Amino acid sequence: MELLLFVPALRIVLGLLLIVTGILKIPNLRGFSVIVASYGLLPRVLVRPLAYAQPFVEFVIGAWVLSGKQLFWGALAGLGLMLIANVFVLYALVQKKKMDNCGCYGVAVRVPLTWKKFGENVVWTLLFALLAFASY
Repeated sequence: MELLLFVPALRIVLGLLLIVTGILKIPNLRGFSVIVASYGLLPRVLVRPLAYAQPFVEFVIGAWVLSGKQLFWGALAGLGLMLIANVFVLYALVQKKKMDNCGCYGVAVRVPLTWKKFGENVVWTLLFALLAFASY
């Protein structure tokens, strides 16, 4: 029952996270697609369409989570986004890729790809899982 007390705050934090990360990527979609391509995980033909779509998907899922409507499903969608991001980051780290910008916040906000960043992503992932669990 105590877990339910944290749902509103967690919903706001996670919803805003996705909205902000989506908005930060939109001004330079081409640059963001270059970062996505540098991970080397997607076939070239999919890089641009998926990289151009991702910020809008993040924004929509963030607004969905923030709204609280069908929160369980919104939290699962956010969890899915985070799991995909974790696959990309983990793959690049295991491949020992040197990246000055992971692309997590677009091109303008440079965050180097490190194990620390992976740890941060894992925390966000666990928070989305907690939100889904608490809102079920």
